[in-house]
Amino acid sequence: MRSKILLFLLLTLMLFATDGKIKVYIKSNEEIYTSQKITVAVELMTDAFSISDAKITFPASPGYMVQVPKSAAFIRQEEINGTDWQVVNYEYDVYALKAGTITISPVKALFSASMGYGQPKTEFDLQSEALHFDVKVPEGMKSDKFVLVTNNFMLSHILRPEKKQLIVGDAVELEVTQKAFGVPDILLQPVVYRSNAYLRVYGKEPLLKSGLSGTYDVSRTDHFTFVSNMEGNVTLPAQKILWWNSKTKKVQSEVIPEMQFEIISDPQIALDAKKAREKRLLLLVGFLLLTFLLFYRIASPYIRCYRDKRRRQYEKSEKGKYERLLKSIESGKIARIYQDFYVWIGTLHTETEIKSFKDVYSCYPEFKTNFIKFENSLVSHGSVDKATCLSTVKRLRKALLKVSKEDTCSLVKKLNP
Repeated sequence: MRSKILLFLLLTLMLFATDGKIKVYIKSNEEIYTSQKITVAVELMTDAFSISDAKITFPASPGYMVQVPKSAAFIRQEEINGTDWQVVNYEYDVYALKAGTITISPVKALFSASMGYGQPKTEFDLQSEALHFDVKVPEGMKSDKFVLVTNNFMLSHILRPEKKQLIVGDAVELEVTQKAFGVPDILLQPVVYRSNAYLRVYGKEPLLKSGLSGTYDVSRTDHFTFVSNMEGNVTLPAQKILWWNSKTKKVQSEVIPEMQFEIISDPQIALDAKKAREKRLLLLVGFLLLTFLLFYRIASPYIRCYRDKRRRQYEKSEKGKYERLLKSIESGKIARIYQDFYVWIGTLHTETEIKSFKDVYSCYPEFKTNFIKFENSLVSHGSVDKATCLSTVKRLRKALLKVSKEDTCSLVKKLNP
């Protein structure tokens, strides 16, 4: 009895056994150029009623770029050797990134198959064979260089604000836009600007768009902010993008010309620095002036006392009394002239009191003529002859000082030996 049950179970398992396959192939055998695409079909197959939990691993490669489909392209039923097979088709767009023979490594697939609702699932882990396809080199290009192949391409740029002279700290923005037709937006090559000592470059994530209508169906927009860092002249290099026109079969180029900037210092900074210097100087002058006033306030009594002392000493000296006499002569007041004359002459003759011109005659007979002339000049014509008086006094002083210099001890002994 037990052997019959085991035989029945074995026959049941053989009846419901499922099979699975994977098939990978290139839908078109046409040769392509770099940036153009081929379509690779991946088909998951089973003789069960349904396929579920499918997971396909399409190998990555530096030689191509893959766009993964969001869902199966179609599902169909196909008869193979009298058995119906369920086929789920996925189509991958593969874009060539370089020329030559490109190899697609084996594609791996995991999926489950079932004979129907409530039936056990069979899991499959399958792997395809490797594929190969050829990519042509656009005429005029090197085989190791990527070039975009399209029938329409454009490159434009906008600088905001559009100016060539910047102040340190100023910023300008550059917007670079590429547009093309019939290629994925991700294949549009990035434009690169690098920072230097004069400009700091800040870039944003590129803005990619696809599905556009018109001459161009994809676009890429790069944004850069250039911030001036120091004074000087700086040149940003030109940006050149090559592309191959699939209509004319020729290489074409689009260029963003070089950009030159003159960076100057902020005039306001110089003005602020000048104002700061002037303020410091003003504060210094104010401090010195305040210090001087404070010193003068403290020292002024001593200074006045010293000046008064010097003035009194000068007034008592021969020279001071002589100048006072000259001023009296200039004033023309006879009484004052007589008074100042006797005071002055007394400083040169201290041994005998001189009260009149006769006293002078007796002491200095050799100057008698000069004194008479001096006295006459005082009373001539009822007024003072200032010129004669001044001349006489000057000659008299010169002579008296000469005598005084010859003998400082005693003028009398020198004049009357």
